[in-house]
Amino acid sequence: MRRIYVGLLLLLTLVLTACGGGDTAVADPPAARPFETSGSEQVDALIADWREVAWEAMLRDGVKPETKEEKIFLSTASLAEIQEHYESLTSNGWWRLQRMPGLSGDVLLTGYEQGTTSLVVGAVDASAYGGEGTVIYTLKGTK
Repeated sequence: MRRIYVGLLLLLTLVLTACGGGDTAVADPPAARPFETSGSEQVDALIADWREVAWEAMLRDGVKPETKEEKIFLSTASLAEIQEHYESLTSNGWWRLQRMPGLSGDVLLTGYEQGTTSLVVGAVDASAYGGEGTVIYTLKGTK
């Protein structure tokens, strides 16, 4: 009887991990502080657009509104460093969404999933648009 109980407990643990029961914590990007403004109207408008479009897409995908976690940062790290930071999630059970374009010029658009939890990351080099630093937008939610 004890053997069956231990087996069921192990199976439950595996199911919970596969269904998003694992650790879905995401560390803040390197050299980041809370975002106020980039100093560029273009970048600030882009972030405002991302906030609207990303959330609408997550809602269509079935993400529950009460699980919404939205963060915006300003960082001195490069786009490549930001990409590397989020790519490291794949060693913690997350997988990168192939339909996202990734790093292209002055912009990074990527996404990750772990079980039922989704994460969208948008980053832009504000200095290319008259601002300063790298602005990072993240949106996380669970279905």
